Amino acid sequence: MDTNRTPHENTTRVIALAVAFFGAAAALGWAAGVFDRLADEEVAALAAFAGFYALITYALDARVRAAVNGAIASLRDRSARRGRTRGRSAHIRT
Repeated sequence: MDTNRTPHENTTRVIALAVAFFGAAAALGWAAGVFDRLADEEVAALAAFAGFYALITYALDARVRAAVNGAIASLRDRSARRGRTRGRSAHIRT
């Protein structure tokens, strides 16, 4: 048995699970009125922490960066497919 084998990491799945979990926790907190009890400065501090944490994770973790860049590229490819127009359709006249 190979005891030195490292487990396979699925970064995209981990990111999706984390976003879903913490998004659900934030939604439950909002529904319970937790954010109404906090001062505006405290809510801003929580938002700043979350934003900086995400940026630092993106900057320092190559697998997270690759997963995010791949997702963005996939969205760009999907929106640039043939048959789609950018902006207003050609048949609409003003």
